[in-house]
Amino acid sequence: MAPSKRKKALLSSPSSPSSPTSPSTSAMDNVALNTIMAKLDTMGAQLTTQLAKTDLLEASITSLRADLAVVVTASSKKDEIISKHSEQINNCEQAMRSTSIRILGLAVKKDDSPIAILNHVYETIVNPVLVAAHQKGELDMPFPSRRFIIDSAFAIPSKNPTSCPVIVKFASAFVRNLIFSYKNDVLPKIPDPVTHRIRSKFAIYEDLTPANFAHLRALTEDPRTTSIWTYNGMVKFRVKDSETIYRSRSITDTVDSILKPKQNPLP
Repeated sequence: MAPSKRKKALLSSPSSPSSPTSPSTSAMDNVALNTIMAKLDTMGAQLTTQLAKTDLLEASITSLRADLAVVVTASSKKDEIISKHSEQINNCEQAMRSTSIRILGLAVKKDDSPIAILNHVYETIVNPVLVAAHQKGELDMPFPSRRFIIDSAFAIPSKNPTSCPVIVKFASAFVRNLIFSYKNDVLPKIPDPVTHRIRSKFAIYEDLTPANFAHLRALTEDPRTTSIWTYNGMVKFRVKDSETIYRSRSITDTVDSILKPKQNPLP
């Protein structure tokens, strides 16, 4: 092809960069642009809707948080009321046991009759204490009948069927207090099979409520406590390297809360 003809062909070719845009190409570009704009408008509308939903959700979350704070506060107050009532019920139950004791080490079986258990408790524990109290001038002779001294006595099933714990309820707190006053001086002692130290043959404790007993065990398991005992259901103890007697005022007390020094109020 001649150079002049080739030059004319290039100038007339649609693919040439310098050639003018054809009407069909311009229309296609407009359609594509309109499609993109329409999609952008749709996406913008969707984004606006989502932002509105997000604002509504944030408002709902804020409202729920406020409602939750109210519920938590109300629940805390109810927990305090329940704890207070539980404490009162426990104290009342312990007061009902104020004339009762728990004895370990008696040769009593769970199937023994109440009369047999009562007589065994009287002869083994109560009568020696009454005699000692009379010798000290705290009790006059003759003693009341054992039926008027002991209201009831019953055994609690245990792993050792020949020596079950015994709960004894006395007719008065006076006799119960005599038991605690004279038990170490009057009742027999035996060598401990483990430590070989001389100890009381019978272990006698207050008849604690389940809550008070669990509280006693929790304080006993703390390695800082040494001697620990109860008085009318109240736990008292000493800690290592101290002769100070601490006492628990609530079943929710811990060794930390009891030992923690009280802060002096600001003036």
